Amino acid sequence: EEVSFCWSLDGKERAWHEKYTEAVEFFKEHGHSRVPKKDNSSLYNWIESQGKRYNETKGQKPLSEEELELLEQIDFSFFENQSRLTWSRMYADLVKYQKENDGRFPTSHKDDPGLNRWMRQQRHRMRSAYGYVPLSDEQKSLLESIDFPMLPEASSRGWYEKYDQLLDFWRQNGHFAVDRREDPSLLNWMLMQRQRYKGTNLSGGSLSKSQIYLLERIDFAWTSDRDEVDWQMRYDELVQFVEENGHVQVKAWENSDLYQWTQYQRYRYRGYGGSELSEHQFKQLEKIGFRWSRGD
Repeated sequence: EEVSFCWSLDGKERAWHEKYTEAVEFFKEHGHSRVPKKDNSSLYNWIESQGKRYNETKGQKPLSEEELELLEQIDFSFFENQSRLTWSRMYADLVKYQKENDGRFPTSHKDDPGLNRWMRQQRHRMRSAYGYVPLSDEQKSLLESIDFPMLPEASSRGWYEKYDQLLDFWRQNGHFAVDRREDPSLLNWMLMQRQRYKGTNLSGGSLSKSQIYLLERIDFAWTSDRDEVDWQMRYDELVQFVEENGHVQVKAWENSDLYQWTQYQRYRYRGYGGSELSEHQFKQLEKIGFRWSRGD
């Protein structure tokens, strides 16, 4: 695959990508990354430096997640020097990590370098990407049994950060009645988890088993006495939008949260999941000329 060069990089990042591109070209031509020092000392030294960064040698800046992802597309020799544990052993280590960390998986290189890299390899194998041997049916089944995340963990990392924020709030207050004026972001996140649990969220997908477990462990309510209050606050926000713009067609790029809410009301109107609209809610929306389909 061709390497896409990003012109928004700073000087050091651009130099790194230039060397990486050079390494890719060498790999394409020779089928390996063992560059003879006498032939190209600059590239040889660069690869040696990446190996030190990969092994987190003292004084070396650790590789970023993006750099790791790119380097793993080439069979770099410093990967070969790592102990090659069997698939079953790595799987057992991952299960142990998950049990010791409340159902979580390592989400970055610093959490557990070996496991984090192995997890990325399994994602590549699931997609048969970069020349990796596809997973066997048994391996797929084992990974699915522990709710293995088959997508990169950036979004999951954000989920766990919000969960920790909710956990802190619950420990301090003993309830989940977050004041929208004090923390609208957390309140919106809670609403999204309820929608994802019910299968009514349009973009977030379903909650994983481990996410459901973590929320239920702290008695998170999948329905809330505040739902009607939350609905009214969203409705008031939509009314304000109509007053300012003269229409009810909220665009995702204008206000993603309000856009998702309006879409959800259309789903509720059609009976596609979640609770049905109450007669009061229906009349409220009708009063401001709400469109029940995007094409109206």
